[in-house]
Amino acid sequence: MRYLLISLFLAGAAPAMAQTAPAGAEKDIRLQTPEELNRTAAGLEQALLTQPDNVELHVKLGFTYTRLGKADEAQRSFESAARLDPKKAIAHYMLGLIYEKKGFKDRAIASWKACLETAAEQHLRDTAIKHLNHLSHQ
Repeated sequence: MRYLLISLFLAGAAPAMAQTAPAGAEKDIRLQTPEELNRTAAGLEQALLTQPDNVELHVKLGFTYTRLGKADEAQRSFESAARLDPKKAIAHYMLGLIYEKKGFKDRAIASWKACLETAAEQHLRDTAIKHLNHLSHQ
């Protein structure tokens, strides 16, 4: 279920991310090969050296790492985004998924609550509610 949610979310989020990615990320990340994803990650990491407070770069890097299956790196990127912009609902959403997958129930609950409090998009709010209900019955 969690993998399905991540896949569904990435399917909807990737087109917007691909529009502003650094050089080497011309293609939608859903269509990139692992080699292309690694180049995209390297470009985003390079961009963050000069723009460490750029929340969008941290989010894009988090999604790129998610596609690469690098949960620890994705977690760090989304944590940076959430720390820089506590109202960045998508960062809390992705952290909720990551923490839940890793078995960090308390962190997952906190992330889902933050997502629910900050998300304007109804689908993010609906998913946060479902996950909070699921976690409260464990």
